Amino acid sequence: NGDNVGMLFALASLIPIFLVVMEATIVLSRREIAGILLLAGQLTNETFNLVLKVIIQQERPNLHLGDGYGMPSSHSQFMTFFVVYTVVYLETHISTNEIHKRAVQAGAIALGLLVMISRIYLGYHTALQVVAGGLIGVCSGCFWLWFVERAIYASKAVDVALDWPICKWLLIRDSRAAPDIALAEYRLSRHATNRTKSK
Repeated sequence: NGDNVGMLFALASLIPIFLVVMEATIVLSRREIAGILLLAGQLTNETFNLVLKVIIQQERPNLHLGDGYGMPSSHSQFMTFFVVYTVVYLETHISTNEIHKRAVQAGAIALGLLVMISRIYLGYHTALQVVAGGLIGVCSGCFWLWFVERAIYASKAVDVALDWPICKWLLIRDSRAAPDIALAEYRLSRHATNRTKSK
């Protein structure tokens, strides 16, 4: 009905779907442990949200919008989990290209805020439901980061899993030791290209 802001927010509400597809694509194409753990955490966070909705059973402000209960907002919880995990992971595991890192972190935060505001503007959730989802997502993200570092990596579970025949067959890898995997792969690609040209 000519509401351009509403159209923008409607598109913003699709961002979590885009992110899940992106994460799944990264897992299938890159086969990185980091991507697998992020996707696993994101899906665990979504399951936790569904459980909370069933327990709390608070209706949405407009019953004809959306399916199921509204407390806490799953979009909000999804986005803050993603933002926390992305910002902290980049800060702790990517040590080069500061401008790129800051741009990605700022972009993730901006997308998170956009999605959260869209849920209120479009009438799918109350402000309280969105704030609650956001806070739960932050806590879930922090817990998953702790779990990944202190339980999975500290226990050498990744090293063990990488030696499994199925992981070797699927070419599953862990590139966390590389401070900037994109730069490392770029240099490797350029080196291979130059060698080919020199023949």
